[in-house]
Amino acid sequence: MPIYEFRCKNCGNVFEYLCIRSKDRDQVHCPQCGSKDTEALLSTFSSINSGSNLRGSRSTLSSCPSSGGFS
Repeated sequence: MPIYEFRCKNCGNVFEYLCIRSKDRDQVHCPQCGSKDTEALLSTFSSINSGSNLRGSRSTLSSCPSSGGFS
């Protein structure tokens, strides 16, 4: 369930909205002024491998085992 960022074209308020279904984006309204005249904003995201060592080398950040082949 993605969280989208929107900007209200009426009052300029920037807010987030949880869209459970893709058609939910058509029903977004500004929580500040109630306007439905909104636009979706491009947002950035980040991701970290839960088992990674951020201070390690490039090979340490990989989730693939260092030894090849099958066991």
